[in-house]
Amino acid sequence: MKVRLTWQYFIAFFALNGVVSELHEQAHITVGRLITGCYGPRDFNNWLSCADGPQSPPWAPPLAGPLFSYLVMWLGVWLLQRAQSTAQKSLAFSLVFAPLPFARIFTAVMGGGDEKIMLLRMFDGLPEGAARWGALALTLLFCAPPIVMACRALTNHRRAWYVAGFCVVPLLVIWFYKLKFLNGLLQQGLFAEPVIIGTPLFVHIVFGVMLATTALMWPWLQRLEGLPPKVRGFAVP
Repeated sequence: MKVRLTWQYFIAFFALNGVVSELHEQAHITVGRLITGCYGPRDFNNWLSCADGPQSPPWAPPLAGPLFSYLVMWLGVWLLQRAQSTAQKSLAFSLVFAPLPFARIFTAVMGGGDEKIMLLRMFDGLPEGAARWGALALTLLFCAPPIVMACRALTNHRRAWYVAGFCVVPLLVIWFYKLKFLNGLLQQGLFAEPVIIGTPLFVHIVFGVMLATTALMWPWLQRLEGLPPKVRGFAVP
């Protein structure tokens, strides 16, 4: 598969990322709700437990989000290995990178991330340094192989540069768009009250837009090689 990026694919990919990202957060808070009986405060990329004191098992909510993301990226690997067409490979490639595997590695390198929190809660008294290195080992174990396998699926002369772009560019876009812009609006009170499943209305609105955009642009997720999708034999402009 030879990558030829288009603006349509760019929109489709980041819409898919928006869907996967919110489902990641929902995995966190849903498991937390099952354990504590209530929802804690959250925004577009952070959540807190509503309960004070010990919870059982305390490591389950931090684990739920990464576990979902790992499943999505490894589903992409599984589909990539079985793809019979360029369209199937393109979709599989998109699923590998939509959960932002490099972002998980980078966060662990910087000393943060759900994996570190999970280890600290799972092993009482574990030194923070050990938890940091353990989290990095976990993220490398689960996130590095999909990146390597996706790179091998490309036939571009400089395929490593394309993969590096899929690793780094989403980090920059998400940092400005979600962490700064969307969270900034939420902090200013824009539809900030939780309405359903412990989630602010603004988050639901953005998720709905991302879900609708993913559905509308789905054919472009299968066109990473740049060729327009066809509808009943006619190319979509």
